[in-house]
Order: sequence, then structure tokens, then C-alpha cells
Amino acid sequence: MVPGALAYSIFKTLSKSSQPFCNVLRRQSPKLLGCQFYATHKRFYRRTDIIQNEDKWEITLDHRRLKTPNGKVLKVGSEQLARAIAAEWDSQEENIAQPSMHLTALCNTALDNPGKLTSHDITTYILEYLSTDTLFFHSEEEKDLRVLQEEKWGPVLDWFQNRFGIKQEISLDLEPPPISIKTREVLARHFLSYDFAALNGFTFGMEALKSPVLMLACVDRYLEPTEAVMLARLEEEYQLVRWGRVPWAHELNQAELTARVAASCLVIQSSVEKHSLSVKNRSEQGS
Repeated sequence: MVPGALAYSIFKTLSKSSQPFCNVLRRQSPKLLGCQFYATHKRFYRRTDIIQNEDKWEITLDHRRLKTPNGKVLKVGSEQLARAIAAEWDSQEENIAQPSMHLTALCNTALDNPGKLTSHDITTYILEYLSTDTLFFHSEEEKDLRVLQEEKWGPVLDWFQNRFGIKQEISLDLEPPPISIKTREVLARHFLSYDFAALNGFTFGMEALKSPVLMLACVDRYLEPTEAVMLARLEEEYQLVRWGRVPWAHELNQAELTARVAASCLVIQSSVEKHSLSVKNRSEQGS
């Protein structure tokens, strides 16, 4: 359990209005929270692999260890995540399409931390972002859309409230609904149980979906990334059905969002599973 004093310090930050800090953080994202490196490079390696180094896994390109932009060896805590990163590099063709390599970018950002952020900083940002969650805003003017939102979003909002033992209002206008002190407290403790890499991954997925609630549902495996993306785009889909769409553009955007969310989930779940295994091992050693 995260010490209450740390969670309380977040409440104090929010009560003093964290808007200036969050505005800066939001402007600098994704540079700080989901660092992408866009320079184009030719593929310079033939083969990818992974190696275990004590309790960490590393990725190799022609037997050379993969490094972050700051020159650190890229190390991750699970074999599954290491293999997925290696697969990202193995799938590259003549040119390395770095903007699509979300796992590599997320791990680079967690290791290099270019924004010099702390877990406290990111948790504060997530809690501030919560008031703008897409699922909290239902249409007042378009009855058909509101009925669709209640049908599709309602079960997820029910899951969210039951999962964390909280109550959350929704808004029928542009005014954000209130977020109770209890909700902030419960969620602060939850997010502070994540390590830095998981928090960074959560923020990347949350911003893609524009919804901390949908991202939480993905992390808990209540929703698949494809389902979360469809729910995040519900109003857009409703308008496209009415006014028409450009099929290829729609499909590309949906695929990109799904890839971002899936990458975020893998980083988070690898971190959580590693933590759970560590706790289990300590428990067995103590018994």
C-alpha cells in the first residue's frame, strides 16, 4: 500500500489548483510522457534477439545491445515485453518507421525521463485529466446520441464505479462534472501503486483514448484495446454514419489508436506482473 502521506500531498497539489502545471505537462506531451523520436534511419541490422541480464531483459540488434537516445542500455522487466520490442525492430523494412514503434518509445521515455518527472507529477496529471474524461460528457441536444452513449458507455461507467467503490456524475454540457475527494483519494492510491514505467504507459494510452476510465478498463482487462478505441470514438462514429466518411483515413486512425493503447497495456501489465511475482517470491522466502 502506498503511504497515505504521499497520496495526501497530491490532494494538496490539486486543491491549490494544479492547472498551470498540468497545462505545461499537456503542452509538452507526448515529448515527456510518450516520447517519440521521428528522425528517419535506414535499417542497419540483420537480426534481433533478446538476452537476460540478472533480473532484466535486453534487446540486441546483431548482438549489439539496444540503447535509449540518452545512451542507456534498454532494459525491461519481462521476457514478454522484451520479445515484443524485438519484434518491433524485426518488423522494420528498409527504413525504420520509428513513430510506429510505441513500445520502444515508451521504454525509452521511462528510462531517460526527459521531462525529469516523478510518479507524483504523473499521478497529479492523470487526476486532473480525469475531469475531462470523454465518458463523463453526454450529449444534451442530440437525443439519439445520448441514448447511444448511455447504452455503450453506461456499462463501463458502472464497472468503474464498482471497481473502485466510488460514485461519479456525468455532464450534459461543457462544464466538467465534479470529482469527489474520495474518488481522487482512491485513484491516487491506485496510480501510486504503479511504477514509473507503468504510469508513463498509462498516460500514453489515456491521451490516445482521451479517457482515464477507458484506459483503466483496458488495464483490468474489462475491455480489449479495440473495444476501448471504438467507445472513445463513439461520437465521431455517430457523426460519420450521419455525414459520411473517408474509409481509408478512418481505418488508419483507428489502427493507430489501437496500437498505442495495446502498447500501453503491455507495458503496464508487464510491470504489474513483475511486481506481483516479486511480492510472491518475497512471501515464499519469508514463510
